[in-house]
Amino acid sequence: MTGKFRRSTLENALFDSPFEGLNKHSKFIKLAIGELKKGVEFYTEGEFDKAEKCFDRVSKIEHQADKIKIQIRENLPRFIFMPITREDFLTLLKESDAILDYAEDVSVLLPMREEEIPDMVQDDFKEFSEKVFESVKQFEEMMNIFTELLKSSFSEKAKKRAKELQIELSDREHEADRIERGISKDLFNYDEEPLTAVHLLKVVDRMDSIADHAENVGDMIDSILESK
Repeated sequence: MTGKFRRSTLENALFDSPFEGLNKHSKFIKLAIGELKKGVEFYTEGEFDKAEKCFDRVSKIEHQADKIKIQIRENLPRFIFMPITREDFLTLLKESDAILDYAEDVSVLLPMREEEIPDMVQDDFKEFSEKVFESVKQFEEMMNIFTELLKSSFSEKAKKRAKELQIELSDREHEADRIERGISKDLFNYDEEPLTAVHLLKVVDRMDSIADHAENVGDMIDSILESK
């Protein structure tokens, strides 16, 4: 093979269209966030060993998704006719990939300290986590609609549903931000365990970034569809 990697038939089929690659990358996001959600739930229940296994899977999934991302970028110049600009496509991929990056950050950072979530923020932390994961779920549905639209036609019904999802996604991200500010305020005033406070502040910040980038993708998809 003269030193060159020969792609399998499956991989060649994947890159018949860059949007097939984007769709596969999105599926890895869904897998990673599913594992992260379970890991966070186990962690808040004090089941640290189970949480660690979920977090390990997040890192492995993120690594696989990185391979897909690299393949997409390497093969993108071959495609001339696309329903969106090359710049928009790469920005969409970058913002989507940021969700995975921050998911991995949380999966590495959270288990560094095996500790109970302080009572003063425990309920808020659970609610905050739910809002973050809900925002990613809406991101997933938007990406499914978007990739289908790109392969077929930009139907008004699908565009309307995408708009509804974008509004819902924005609402979830706003709610996550609101709860995150309350948690941060409480932790800044938590004098009993300063290291616990610092640890959770970093975790919450990175989890909030997951919702931020999910909203960025939603806003971008909405903007692209508005122009069609």
